[in-house]
Order: sequence, then C-alpha cells, then structure tokens
Amino acid sequence: MNGALCPGKLNVTGLILARGGSKGILLKNLATINGRSLLTLALEKMKHSKKFREIWVSTDSHMIANEATKCGAKVHWRSRMSATDTASSLVALQDFIKGHKEFDRIGLIQCTSPFLAVKYLNEAFEHLQQGYDSVFSVTREFKLRWKENRPEKTFVAVNFDPARRPRRQDWDGELVENGMFYFTRRHLISRGLIQGGRIGVVQVERKDSLEVDNPADLNLARYQSGDL
Repeated sequence: MNGALCPGKLNVTGLILARGGSKGILLKNLATINGRSLLTLALEKMKHSKKFREIWVSTDSHMIANEATKCGAKVHWRSRMSATDTASSLVALQDFIKGHKEFDRIGLIQCTSPFLAVKYLNEAFEHLQQGYDSVFSVTREFKLRWKENRPEKTFVAVNFDPARRPRRQDWDGELVENGMFYFTRRHLISRGLIQGGRIGVVQVERKDSLEVDNPADLNLARYQSGDL
C-alpha cells in the first residue's frame, strides 16, 4: 500500500502496530466507528496523505492481517516475543526493522487515535524535511499535576508552586504526548529510542487527541463522530 509518493520526497515507511490480544477492548483495532474499523480509518488517512513510500501493519492476528490486506497494506507477522502483553512498542519496532533492513525512516501511526487528520501528518513531514530526526504528536495541556508519595500517602505539586498558583493565561501549559504518531529513524530504534536526535513536535487540537484505550473511550469517540 502506498500513497502515490511524489519523486524527491522523503522515504518514510508507515507502520501500524496492531496486536490481536488487546486487553481493554477485545480486538480493539477492529472496533468500529461509523461502520469502519479503527485500523481502516488510520490506513485511509495514511494513504490519503500520499506521504508514505510503503504502509505496513505489524500484527499477530489473522483477522487484523485480513483487514490490513483489504485496505492495501502489507503485513509484517510479529514475533512471539514482540506480541506479548508486556512487549512495548519499542520492542515491536525493533522486531519490524530487524525483518526490514531497507527501511531508514519509520512513521509509527496509532490506529487508537481515531481523529488522526492528514493535516497533522503533513506537518510532521514538514519537520522531517527540515532535518528533524524524530517527530511526534502532542497536545497542550493546562493541568496542575500532583504526585502521590507511597506508602506515606503524601502529595507534592509537580509542575507548579502551590504558593503561586498560576492563572491559565499566565503560563504556556505543558506539551503532553497523545500517542497519535511517532516518526523516527532506524538508528534510534536500534539504540532503544523512539525519540532522539533533533526532536520536533506536532501540536494536535485537543478535540482530536482522544486515544481509545477502553470501552468508555470508544463510546466517546463514537459520540464525537456522530456514531451514537
């Protein structure tokens, strides 16, 4: 699967990690919004961006593989070690590049972000064209955070001084990863990193930053998209 990449553009391989054994929602990647699976929604946006040289889905599930193939994506069969409940995305990325030594730049797209938009992918590629090694999606949050110390059950402010509580308009907030996508390079993954080198971010609007991790998230995504 490719998006009719134009000559002279970056050679970036698009990748979705879609394990079959998701815990919060059974076969979460195949859950539907407006009749289309989360996997299909992500693959369609990747294809429409026309930015990726190739588009792959890494999975251990025949159902997910069939869905990916129907959408025109290529399938990478995950090793048993990279498909366990405890395997991180980094482990799955390392498994992928081990089997595909020709790929240098990887765009990891999370299909659990149903409001992925082509404009965000375009912005990420603009950063890559400017020489950034890794680019990922964030949302600006204005949350005052506290840390719980156990077992004492005491609480300490993390990002502000309680004696000088900031007004929203007096600070820039914080940039928080929203998990929509991570663009990185092969040598970083090999070193155990997803982010490294020259780092850039794409700010995603809060309304688009929902990540589906449990049934409540899925219902909210369906509501936002008019599917409820």
